[in-house]
Amino acid sequence: MVLTAVNDKIIKGLNVAIVGAMALLTLCIALQILNRFIFKIPMTWTEEFARYFFVWLGMLGSAKAFREHSHIFVDIIEVAVKGRISKICALLADLFCMVFFITLLRVSLPWAVNNFDTGTESIPEWGLGYFYLCIPIAAMLMILFGIENLALRAKALAAEGGE
Repeated sequence: MVLTAVNDKIIKGLNVAIVGAMALLTLCIALQILNRFIFKIPMTWTEEFARYFFVWLGMLGSAKAFREHSHIFVDIIEVAVKGRISKICALLADLFCMVFFITLLRVSLPWAVNNFDTGTESIPEWGLGYFYLCIPIAAMLMILFGIENLALRAKALAAEGGE
């Protein structure tokens, strides 16, 4: 499946972005601790940037977790029913997730774009849109991963129905 190959490449880039966000988060926190407790000169931008890198890390990590099926989910229906009904329920759950991701994208994209002119607290030259952009990016990634998941589930359901 072509989408699976594309998503595999996206995951490799996503892994690099997650490691980068974690490294920057660690650097900001280390700078903040060093400056506050060693040099007694607090830097306001380190706390703010650490907060934003944490949000980026959480959103990108959520997209990765969704692709790898390692997100927390309630599997009571999957355990209670077996066979074809269980697969139909899983397909419906994926459809509900897609509705949520599309709604998240529709709401967050204008919000991020409209905030590029709004400066941050400690660095007014940086627009908040750069930090809020993680939400529509993660939503787009989850939509891509969701389409792949829906296609694989539908294919498995059709194969089971043909038996």
